[in-house]
Amino acid sequence: MHARLKTNGRINMTKVASLTKRKSILTFVRMLGALLPVAMALHSAPAFAGDVCNNADLDGAYAYSVGGTAVNVPPLGPVAILGKVTVDGRGHFAGTVNGGIAGAFNLTDLPITGSYSIADDCTGSWTTNYPSITIQWSLVLVDDLDGRKHAELVETDLAGVSTGTVKPMFASAQNNQGN
Repeated sequence: MHARLKTNGRINMTKVASLTKRKSILTFVRMLGALLPVAMALHSAPAFAGDVCNNADLDGAYAYSVGGTAVNVPPLGPVAILGKVTVDGRGHFAGTVNGGIAGAFNLTDLPITGSYSIADDCTGSWTTNYPSITIQWSLVLVDDLDGRKHAELVETDLAGVSTGTVKPMFASAQNNQGN
């Protein structure tokens, strides 16, 4: 035992109880400090329960970006694509993109179309139809700061290894005005 817990050579139980109480309080405060950020994150995250997400969560003007590597469709190499798509909230989109593939192709105002499907658990599929190839994606919807959702994409076919995003171009109030 520590010398400060002894009085006249005997263990002072009052001091032991006080020290034990302080350690318990300190442990509680540490646990609270560790759990508070988790509780806050859970409170602000989507519920992922039934009827949380659907096709209507994507509606309006969106920035479409893709980055990755073409591995099975020539030309092989890095892919970088950026453009604007208009999503109809009913499972379809259309737009144009710019970018490059393996330094061999430059894409300028290339038209794209496609479809998407979103399940209640905020996962789904996205299909992009380029003029000469169709790319399949899995998606997850994520809440944006303004309460709207955007899609994070990962390619699921054998053409390449790519990720992408479909993010709102405007805040929700501007989007509702037809921008």
